[in-house]
Amino acid sequence: MIRLSLIAIYLACLSLMVFVGLNYHEISPGLADWRSDGPFFCAELLSSGEDDSAMLLAFALFALPLVLRIILFNRRVATFELTMFLCCGLATAFALWLASLDCASIFYTAFVVPDLFWASALFALPVATLSLFALRKSK
Repeated sequence: MIRLSLIAIYLACLSLMVFVGLNYHEISPGLADWRSDGPFFCAELLSSGEDDSAMLLAFALFALPLVLRIILFNRRVATFELTMFLCCGLATAFALWLASLDCASIFYTAFVVPDLFWASALFALPVATLSLFALRKSK
């Protein structure tokens, strides 16, 4: 029973991250940075502001571990699955770091603006990681 709950949590977190990654332009005003007169959205930059929100497509990479876990639904977590998840996580962290170098303030956008979809994707990443490691330990 606990194993099925962990699988459900893991799949829900992956689904949420993929949804946000693929639909961020439609469901959110975009990434922002702090200014004294309120948030400044990166999309307002004429040169490269739209690139920051494009970095969030990295969350769509989690479709790979999502499909793999659906295929291997009730089997143990393989080393390959764990490696794939960690590679997707590292690619996403790198993309977020790149976005923060240009204009975006990742946590400001999520929790101060607030952007609830973005905050939920940020929250889902560590929850998915913990549930995957718990699944790996469970029998």
